[in-house]
Amino acid sequence: MNPSRPQPVRIGFSDLLGALREARTPLLHSPFLGMSFAAVFSLIGAALLGTALRLGLAPMTWALAGGFLLVGPVILSGFFAISAAQRAGRRPGWKDIVRGMAGVPRGLLGLSLVCILLFLIWMTDAGILYSFMIGDTAASWISVLPYSALLLRFQLGAFTMGAFFAFIVFCISAYAVPLLIEGRASLVTGISASVRAVFMSFPVQLSWAVLLAVVMLISAMVTPLLIVTLPFMAFASEALYRRVFPPSRLSPGNQDVPES
Repeated sequence: MNPSRPQPVRIGFSDLLGALREARTPLLHSPFLGMSFAAVFSLIGAALLGTALRLGLAPMTWALAGGFLLVGPVILSGFFAISAAQRAGRRPGWKDIVRGMAGVPRGLLGLSLVCILLFLIWMTDAGILYSFMIGDTAASWISVLPYSALLLRFQLGAFTMGAFFAFIVFCISAYAVPLLIEGRASLVTGISASVRAVFMSFPVQLSWAVLLAVVMLISAMVTPLLIVTLPFMAFASEALYRRVFPPSRLSPGNQDVPES
């Protein structure tokens, strides 16, 4: 079988606003399920940030929170499973989430490993920068705020490195993840299509990336916010994906077979 190659559509800011409005529908239809799923990651985030504070690594908490932008694509399959059940006219449940996450294609597993690797590289670089600039002196929780020139320089350095890795992850995964989940592309063609989509509508896509980063970074620092913002932004991502890659935008001749 020779599946078609997905072709991105140029979008405008009206499409971005429309996707944000559409995200309310799946969230309001299954609020408890989506928020309960998000609560799992809220608790994980709270545990990681709490551990950093107890170890006297308060300035590193922003880097940890920002790392969520790199590993976030890994969990999208659960939210896609919720909306897929809704589109099929069923009431979604935890079985749909488990089935959706357990049944991801190999290509998505490979992409997830890349995201995790970039996260580890970022944490290593931030840790090295921390050791050089701040040293092994335990920092109190107030050091989360860059109240001194030294802390500000550290946060700016970590932010610069993190923004670079986050942009790479956004380009390769923003649309490759849903394409892989729906079996519309292989790993290589999915990443290629995702990068094309980002640069085809670069001002809109960059605005979406910045909005996503700001919302998720703040939510990861104030972890209870993730219970609402995580499902909302996940459903908004799916809504935007369907505008960028509508089912009708296919071109024949692709010899790549989606990985199962």
